[in-house]
Amino acid sequence: RRPNVHWKTRHRQTYLDELLHYEGQGDARQQVHRVAWKVAQPANATIRCLDCFKADLGWMGMHFVKTSLKILGLKIQLNHLSMQCSNPEPCVVQLRVLHTNRIHDVSILYCGCRPLPWHIQLLRQGLYPASQLTVKTVATFELLRHLHILGLTTKASTYDFYHALEKLTNNTGMDVPKSRYHALQRMCLQWRHLTMMKRAGRGHDKSGAEGTKEGELAVLCPTCPREGISLPPEWRSMPNQYLYALRLAMDANFCLKQQLVSSYSSDPGMGIGLAYMVKQEPYKAYVLSKASQGDISTCVGFAALAKVNNKFSKGLRYTGAAAVSCARGEMMMPCSVGNLVKGERYPNMDYALGSVLRFFRLLLILTSYDIACQWFKNFFKRHTEWPEELQLPSQTVITPAIPKLHEPAHKEIHDELSLNHILFAGLTDGECPERIWAGHNALGNSTKTMGPGTCQDTLDDHFGFWNWLKYNSMGKTLMRKYKDALKLQNLQAEAHRGFTTSMLPEKVLEWGKVCEAWELDRSYLRKLKSPLVSDVVCISKAEVHKELAEEETARLLTGGIALHSTSASSFLVLGLELEEAQRRLCKLAKTGVQPLTSTQGATLSEQQNSLWVKQRSWEQLQGAGGEAMDNFKKPELAELWLPSQLPEEGRAALYSPGLLEMEEKLRTAQLHDAIKGICHVLCIKTRMIQFKNANVRRQKSSTRSRTLIDRTHNRAHDFAQKYRTGRERKLLLSGPGDWEQTLHPLADADVQGYTDPNWLPRGPGRWGTVEDEGAPPLKPWGAEPREEDYDMELEEGSDEEPGGENEGIFLLPEARSRRDGTGATRWELSWIWTTGSSSTSQLDNDDLLCSEWVKSRARVNCASEEVLLLREEIGRSLEFLRWKGKWWREWLSTRPGIDKELGEGLKAYALDASLQEGMATSFRQAFRAPLEEGVMELHKELSSTTPSSEPGEDEDDDEDEDDDEDEEEEYEDDDGLEVHSPRDDKE
Repeated sequence: RRPNVHWKTRHRQTYLDELLHYEGQGDARQQVHRVAWKVAQPANATIRCLDCFKADLGWMGMHFVKTSLKILGLKIQLNHLSMQCSNPEPCVVQLRVLHTNRIHDVSILYCGCRPLPWHIQLLRQGLYPASQLTVKTVATFELLRHLHILGLTTKASTYDFYHALEKLTNNTGMDVPKSRYHALQRMCLQWRHLTMMKRAGRGHDKSGAEGTKEGELAVLCPTCPREGISLPPEWRSMPNQYLYALRLAMDANFCLKQQLVSSYSSDPGMGIGLAYMVKQEPYKAYVLSKASQGDISTCVGFAALAKVNNKFSKGLRYTGAAAVSCARGEMMMPCSVGNLVKGERYPNMDYALGSVLRFFRLLLILTSYDIACQWFKNFFKRHTEWPEELQLPSQTVITPAIPKLHEPAHKEIHDELSLNHILFAGLTDGECPERIWAGHNALGNSTKTMGPGTCQDTLDDHFGFWNWLKYNSMGKTLMRKYKDALKLQNLQAEAHRGFTTSMLPEKVLEWGKVCEAWELDRSYLRKLKSPLVSDVVCISKAEVHKELAEEETARLLTGGIALHSTSASSFLVLGLELEEAQRRLCKLAKTGVQPLTSTQGATLSEQQNSLWVKQRSWEQLQGAGGEAMDNFKKPELAELWLPSQLPEEGRAALYSPGLLEMEEKLRTAQLHDAIKGICHVLCIKTRMIQFKNANVRRQKSSTRSRTLIDRTHNRAHDFAQKYRTGRERKLLLSGPGDWEQTLHPLADADVQGYTDPNWLPRGPGRWGTVEDEGAPPLKPWGAEPREEDYDMELEEGSDEEPGGENEGIFLLPEARSRRDGTGATRWELSWIWTTGSSSTSQLDNDDLLCSEWVKSRARVNCASEEVLLLREEIGRSLEFLRWKGKWWREWLSTRPGIDKELGEGLKAYALDASLQEGMATSFRQAFRAPLEEGVMELHKELSSTTPSSEPGEDEDDDEDEDDDEDEEEEYEDDDGLEVHSPRDDKE
């Protein structure tokens, strides 16, 4: 009733030994026969036939029909290469052989002249038996390898694969062989477990499979700092301790559910706790002891957290899985995955983290978690209640962080938890669990109906495959990241240097001290105010109007004379309102572009009449204090003759000096209002497009949504035109001055969202996703981008047409290449989001500039830290591969008390060291040539684009050259490339 339990306790070690026995020459080492008559002395067996089971056809007089190997008379004699035995023993009649091409009926003869169990005879022939006593089903090793790789790469189920074999055997529906699906599933599960045992070297250890320790079957991350393997002996006393910090990422997955199928007594699993899943008994005991604790509360509204207690969780043994992964290498950590009994709760996440940290005794730990703001509040209080084996050393410092993608979803601002600002985080985004889950969510359809042990063994196998893919591609990944980080470091450093040069030195010194004080406060809830947050609020036109009115009242109370019943400030405000009305009418008329409809014409006439009446009142006011206005047929084209529209020499004669100062203040406030309006429209439009892409379907609804988005976009065009006109008038009134450093000319590229980085242009798409007729030609990456290639503000399609009413305001980002990042660390902020307080209020408030300078400083630090971290990780990966190769070579000395054939198989498999050493050689080659070429090209690019140095910069350049020489020397070695981390580098 429990075949896997019986196999694990009695036959697992035997099967493991036989698989390793098969790695060598096996029985061919002793049994050498002359199978060819003319061969006097046959040579040793050096070639193995991998496929002896072909689909056979038999001639039935007029046509071929499928037949079986048994009908054709084939009899396979086991344990004898000569296929002859003095005492053959026949197999059962119903024996079936599962192969990659079909299900075969084969007659097998066991050897009775040599005392060897039948299942061992089958294993030595490359046939895996589903049972040990009366064998009715066997599978070839080739089938199990094929099914194993197919399941890992496609996430296909064994059920589908077996039915495909049935169809290959007979697709007519007649004479279908009796189902052997359960036997195949059992063999596949055992094969996966034995493969993990082989790759972990458990067959070479004298303690065998029973001596396997927790986490020993896992594929380790080569970039993680491991004491005694990839860390120098004196690492605890070396500077830059952040280079030896462990960076982890935690998250839960609600797709890997498990239904109430079977039980642990019937299906205890092959090796729970030996790879990536935590050991079941202590984990379950700890979680149950904390059952009284409430569920996770958070300041975000993630949908996954809201579904843990609804109807979708009924009938489930587990609602998901919690895991801890390496935030740098994106690999699952050993003993890091635990099942969620009732949603995502603190005990589950705490135990998974503690289970991982017991393998490391490091000083610094950076832990990323999407709800770290709540999870870390009482972390140390909960830590005192952890099991004794999970207790952390007293000197360990844990720094919490929030992944970059999840951070904007939080209602509160958590600068102290942001990976964009945390010291020593580099360019770590903390989102690697999401990428890992994305590759395993498809498993939920097959694992949810498995028994508890089978499910966890399957997950262990797939997590191991994921780690292996990351393991063998680590060289190319690190090299690509290193070249990108070098380029980004120089770009951010140059941008920050220019920004700092434009600031007052005493301000920069003050801001630097504020940053250092804030960074030294390592407490979770920092008492100091974050320098990343700005409280600057620009003064609006309404506030300026109120201020001017109060000044006018104060002037009258002190004995001033009122020249007119309308105050000067009200006069100017009316003029600005008429100017705004003229812009609206010009837009409605669309003069010279297209003819108006009858409805548009009637509306235009009504508004022209209304504007004409207001302009007559304006003319009367102007006649009291200025020159009369000319009468135009079209009031939207009439000149209002505000003070800024008059020649400079005639303003003093027509208007009082106080009126000129008032218009200057109103113009300044008008510019700030226009910028604020642009920013507001950009925020609204971005959210509208995100809502449309996520929720709106079908053409009718999509058309309506796009119409509304177009209408919103037109408002951005209106504000941009308002700003450009107002700036021209202010320049006429004030002339060039310091105000231009805040209110810059508005270019098209400046109109971009604060939260929207420079998005990649839309690619040509895959073949078959668009109709061939009328489809745009494919454009390779790297070609010069065209305007029509861009996606307008994340939206599918474009709502702008060149030559239309919105020409000049496309709201488009700059062109970026395929590999360019789009995160906050690569973001270049538009000046419209950094406009400080206006000159009207004469406020000495540099809070906004301080915030932007601190963010720029953080981007430089992140890029510089990433370069140093990648250097260290490159060195650690080579050290790890060197250690792994040495570890395998130590197993060349076989364990005592075994026969020669098994010893030969153990040595053959232990030569896997050549794989590790070959991988290390390929890593060195990958680290060498591209790095040197990339560094030289980068220096050439910077030297051609950097302006002439100012006084004081020559020394910095000399230091850079010295650093370059050191870096080039670092990669020169007689043995190829010797990469080491710059232990003594300082920030």
